[in-house]
Amino acid sequence: MELIIAALVAVAIAAFVFWPRVSEKIDDVQEDINEVREEVVEAFEEVIDDVEDAVQDALEKLPTKAQLMKLTKAKIDELAAEVGIKLDRRQTKEKMVAELQKQAKKAKK
Repeated sequence: MELIIAALVAVAIAAFVFWPRVSEKIDDVQEDINEVREEVVEAFEEVIDDVEDAVQDALEKLPTKAQLMKLTKAKIDELAAEVGIKLDRRQTKEKMVAELQKQAKKAKK
């Protein structure tokens, strides 16, 4: 029984002595995690801004209606997909072009 009490006292003393060091290490690791999290969020926001800029540039450079009408439906669909617009290839070319222009105008805003 005395051996168990002595062991518990030893564990309590060791915990009392070493806990501040352990706690400090935990705090350091949490700080490192928060710093990395902030860096990741900033990098992610930069990528989002870059993608949005690229999409806006692509929207600005879309061909005119006359130029689009000279393209195949597949090419029109491909151009639309490049700027994040989903078209229905089952529609006529005229309807696809109109939908592309409508969605592009909406996306520019």
